[in-house]
Amino acid sequence: MSELTKRAIQESFKKLLSNQPLDKITVKNITDDCGVNRNTFYYHYSDIYQLLEEIFLTEAQKSVEKMEVGQSWEEGLKTGLCFVKENKKLIYHVYNSLHRETIERYLYSVSLDFAGKFIDNVSKTLELSVSDDDKKFIASFYKYAIVGIVLDWLEGGMKSDPDELIERMSKLLSGTLKTVLENAVKK
Repeated sequence: MSELTKRAIQESFKKLLSNQPLDKITVKNITDDCGVNRNTFYYHYSDIYQLLEEIFLTEAQKSVEKMEVGQSWEEGLKTGLCFVKENKKLIYHVYNSLHRETIERYLYSVSLDFAGKFIDNVSKTLELSVSDDDKKFIASFYKYAIVGIVLDWLEGGMKSDPDELIERMSKLLSGTLKTVLENAVKK
């Protein structure tokens, strides 16, 4: 029952966030919409921002889990970007609020996981013995590149298709990662 209640609170919040800015939504709005009382809300969440964080972390986990069952990093990132595009109003209500960092943390988390898994796969395929420290550093570098491109995409109004954006990133990553990993082993 507790998970159903949490899901109801999350869905009400997402619905409200699709129609109004984050800074205008109150706990009362959420509880009225989903039919629970304030105590129930506070039993599950300390505040609206914890709820928001959980929603984004849940979406990030879904994207990463899909990649773990054989999905390429491109498909995994597409899942994340499709969530962003499908929830455009919700995303912009958060992005244009004082809590923009929640979206940025979501993007950094998803990108780091994708980059890390992609780097592991490529280094295994190439049979390169790259240290864990080097893999983490390389993944972090690519994380910032991916998030920078995605933030530019958000700033530009998400006009291009996620597939097009990912295809362009894939060309860059595929062409450079092999060399980067080989250089890490040579150092």
